[in-house]
Amino acid sequence: MKSSVRLSSMSVSVLFIIGFAVLFFFASEWYSNSRKLEKLAYQERILHNDMEHLEVVGKWTLDYVKIEKALTYMLGDRISEVSFRILAEHLWQISQSYSLDPLIILAVVAQESRGNPLARGRFQTGKFSGALGLMQIKLETAKKIGRRFGLVIEGEDDLMRPEVNVVVGSAYLIRLIGKYGNLREALVAYNLGHTAVDKLLEKNAPLPTSYYEGVVRKYRDLMNHCSI
Repeated sequence: MKSSVRLSSMSVSVLFIIGFAVLFFFASEWYSNSRKLEKLAYQERILHNDMEHLEVVGKWTLDYVKIEKALTYMLGDRISEVSFRILAEHLWQISQSYSLDPLIILAVVAQESRGNPLARGRFQTGKFSGALGLMQIKLETAKKIGRRFGLVIEGEDDLMRPEVNVVVGSAYLIRLIGKYGNLREALVAYNLGHTAVDKLLEKNAPLPTSYYEGVVRKYRDLMNHCSI
């Protein structure tokens, strides 16, 4: 005995509507969940960017505090409050622009002048060497560097201003780092002059290291006193 099931057109329509409704429901759920995931991913990116920004700002702040502590330790009250603030700001800007630890610059200051903004260099004979101020820059060198950076250096008095002297000295040191590709040879050239260093390198002769080692000791001393 055979039996057959025949669906009316109305039943087929009802089943079609139910199937479409179920499909629409799952599609809606998928779309809603997809939008939620996209929103969560966007919020996560925003949070990640905010965290990176806070990390950068935090590093900038720590660098500035480190500079202030180093300047206070080295210079004490030997410069005015105005010069102190301008100098700290210049050092911070230089360190950020050239990715150079500001304590390296201040270690050179310590090695060159022991933090005396009015220092005048002397040869062993006692004769004036021409080196002036915190980073012991010679006037002719300062004028050449100043022209490159739009700084007007007219006389020795300009180099006795700490904020000018350190900017010029830092620019000179950064140029030497770019020329030699490393801090050691750049520091030796800062002390001896690049012409003397070039001649030694051409001859494959060893470079004197006492000045470099002195700067490194000063740098470590500053690190110990200015740690945060």
